[in-house]
Amino acid sequence: MLNFKKHSRHPNSNSHQSHDGAFSHPAKSVSSDGIRLRNFSLLILAAGLLVSFFADVEVHASEPWLHLQLMLQGLFTPSVSNPQSLLLDLLYTVAVALIGVSVSVVAGFLLSLCYEHYLVRLCCAFFRAIHELFWALIFLQIFGLSVTTAILAIAIPYACTFARVFHDIYQQSQVKITQLSQIKRSKISYFLYVQLPQTLPKMQSYLRYRFECGIRTSAVLGFVGLPTIGFHLETAFKQADYSFAGALLIAFYLLIASIKYWLKLYLLPLYLSIAIYVLPSSDFVNDSENIYRFFSSDIWPRVVLGEGLSVLSIIYHYSQWFAALFMSQGVAGIFNTLMLSMMAIAATAVSCVVMISIIASIDQYWLMQKIANSLLLILRSTPEYILAFVLLLIIGPSMLPAVVALSMHNSALISFLLQRNLEEKYLRKATGFSDYLYKILPQIYPYFISLLMYRAEIILRESAILGVLGVMTLGFYIDSAFEDLRFDRAFALLFITAVLNILVDQFSRKMQLNFTQQGIRVRSRD
Repeated sequence: MLNFKKHSRHPNSNSHQSHDGAFSHPAKSVSSDGIRLRNFSLLILAAGLLVSFFADVEVHASEPWLHLQLMLQGLFTPSVSNPQSLLLDLLYTVAVALIGVSVSVVAGFLLSLCYEHYLVRLCCAFFRAIHELFWALIFLQIFGLSVTTAILAIAIPYACTFARVFHDIYQQSQVKITQLSQIKRSKISYFLYVQLPQTLPKMQSYLRYRFECGIRTSAVLGFVGLPTIGFHLETAFKQADYSFAGALLIAFYLLIASIKYWLKLYLLPLYLSIAIYVLPSSDFVNDSENIYRFFSSDIWPRVVLGEGLSVLSIIYHYSQWFAALFMSQGVAGIFNTLMLSMMAIAATAVSCVVMISIIASIDQYWLMQKIANSLLLILRSTPEYILAFVLLLIIGPSMLPAVVALSMHNSALISFLLQRNLEEKYLRKATGFSDYLYKILPQIYPYFISLLMYRAEIILRESAILGVLGVMTLGFYIDSAFEDLRFDRAFALLFITAVLNILVDQFSRKMQLNFTQQGIRVRSRD
């Protein structure tokens, strides 16, 4: 346990040294930081525990262990009847991700140059808040089951994400983009020849990470029928062909693990040419009249489509219709989405602390460390949607599979980031679990909380989309509206989802700013 000790500050002293002399901080700041972190952590755990009493987290499957045993047997005995088809599925998955991310990085870069404008930030936040699967459901109505749907579903939210991240990178450079207008030289030339070279390495690093995310998203898009590996993975699990599903998962993990070896930015033009060539063609053609009707009529309720209605009358009728929809479906969807998110955040916090503790304890054992790293790779490479889908087959329809899936994926990702960024600085100095608990954990804990708050907005997005699997979140009502061809309801619920996501994102960003990278002074029980 961490003991956050309050220290009195000597009037002639500006710093205080810890019991082992390893670091020094102002006593008052250290004390207040420790108390705030402790209280905030307890608040997260209490909120997650409290809402669990009102949520459906029961096991509804009659024989969950039997299903798990069969799945593990299939995973460890992979079988592929047509290896060529498997390689083609992987190639389609990579091609969709490559083109989608490439389009989004260009659009995101252009948007980042004007991201300081409020309207640009607002539009990016809104489009980014809508999950890629929701975008796929929208474009399915326009382009059908084609690669165009998959590429646009990735490109639009990713472009807005690139714009935000690139802008944040610009702000961290020595000369910020907002200061370029104060320079007498050409603003464009100064950006291209002075600022861009400073920020380019970080932008390239984030591009590699976003491409890995793009491959995971591309795989998930197969669950709505698009031609990626997820389509065959869903079919294999539903048909109980666990050996083929195991082969697909192993191939997918190997693909993710190999990205760092073959993803070279100078080879991107070649990769793009190959991706465009291998993508399957689609015979689906939608005429302009259908597209026009979709945007001018289908996505609006009938109460506002009458002839001769004034603007005030349209606003009044739409407000009445929206209020009725909000009360009947929006409130329940928001409540369940927030409940699932709070339980997942609390479970992620606990799981991550346990994972990091185990990694630190086995750091001196090479084989165990490799096994732990492999497990982290598997968990962080498996999208939450796929994890939840598999767990729903094992546990049954409830919020429990969603909570477990979200916590497993996000805790593995946070643990990986902590390990990658802090291992050289901290973990190898720990000589045992007690040393880690009292010396290392207080140092990395503020950074851990910051990462947790960063993932909170993503957890909310994923909580909403898991409704497509039957969990009663906002995604459940959105998917039902698309299935019933009630596009007016679907778009209204998507608007509610986006606004909720923006509000949670703003809250999480403020929480991130409240916790600095300063260490916490602790005293041992000894």
